[in-house]
Amino acid sequence: MIKTVLRGLAGLAILAVGIFVMNALIGLKGTPPVKPRPAVARTVKVAEARPDTLVPTVGIEGRVQALNRMTVLSEVSGALPVGGKEFREGVRYREGEVMLRVDDAELRANLVAQRSQWLQLLAGSLADIAVDFPDRADAWQAYVRALDVDRTLADLPEPASDRERLYLTGRGIVSGYHAIRSAEERLDKFTVRAPFTGVVTGTAVEPGSLVRAGQPLGTLVGTETFEVKSAVHARHLDRLAVGNGVTLRDEAGRTVATGRVARISGTVDVATQSASVYSEVQAAEGMTLRDGRYLSGSVGLTPIEDVVALDAALLVGADASEVYAVRDGKLEAAAVDVVHRDADRVLVRGLAPGTPLLAEPVSGAHAGMLVEVVNR
Repeated sequence: MIKTVLRGLAGLAILAVGIFVMNALIGLKGTPPVKPRPAVARTVKVAEARPDTLVPTVGIEGRVQALNRMTVLSEVSGALPVGGKEFREGVRYREGEVMLRVDDAELRANLVAQRSQWLQLLAGSLADIAVDFPDRADAWQAYVRALDVDRTLADLPEPASDRERLYLTGRGIVSGYHAIRSAEERLDKFTVRAPFTGVVTGTAVEPGSLVRAGQPLGTLVGTETFEVKSAVHARHLDRLAVGNGVTLRDEAGRTVATGRVARISGTVDVATQSASVYSEVQAAEGMTLRDGRYLSGSVGLTPIEDVVALDAALLVGADASEVYAVRDGKLEAAAVDVVHRDADRVLVRGLAPGTPLLAEPVSGAHAGMLVEVVNR
């Protein structure tokens, strides 16, 4: 038993001595020197700063509304004829084209009879005019010969004297003339013409139906000039003016309409701190605008001198007021004054012409970083 214990102790002693000797030998070996890792320059693209006079823009969006819109009313009563270019939704009319023609046969026949009676009165007065006003006889005879009872009356010959004027008034010629002209004006109201080029967006009557005076017949919406109401933040209003250019684009980025700022609201919304801006626009070449369509785009502001346009992602620093310039193969922070911010770019001052700047963001960029320029 004692021999077994002694053997175990001897083994442990031998193991301890071996470990001690091994550690001593390892300690005698010197630590190999650590070589510093060589710095590797990042390849970057640069662009030279070129201060210039640039036009800042502000994003806008809004619903397209026709500038010209009217409810078509009838000032007279009568039946709408059937056939021809009927007044229906979706029908387009040019400016001055007849949209509606209420049946006027009865009034037209009465007007012809009224003109005939007045012509009879005028013809019966020619003999007296030849006696009392011999120098005016030819003018009145020519007027009577040219008069057509189926056509609108021409203007009366201007009296040459007060005596002639009183004669015409006393005979009822002047009053008869104005009565006929009044009837002619009323006859014109049986025909409704388009005051502007547009399309019918809704009707309240059908061809062949009877309409009453004052009855709404439908709605005509203009198709040439449109208006877009947008909200612009108050900080941009100092550079915004009536007449500034406007461009509207669709979802694919294509230019759909162009125009100008027509009106600017005089108040700022308390909640949004923005003002309403109204732009008059027209469809771009090859494009079509429709009332009610929602579009987005931009409006140009007053030009700013001596600024450089940069990608907003290139701004660095705690308050985003620095950019990286490349000097002697290293990045160097350059302070700039941000004058304006667009949707995807910034306009800055403070850069000397020709300063090489990073053309695109570099991950992990910092001042003093080694870089290698791959383009100029």
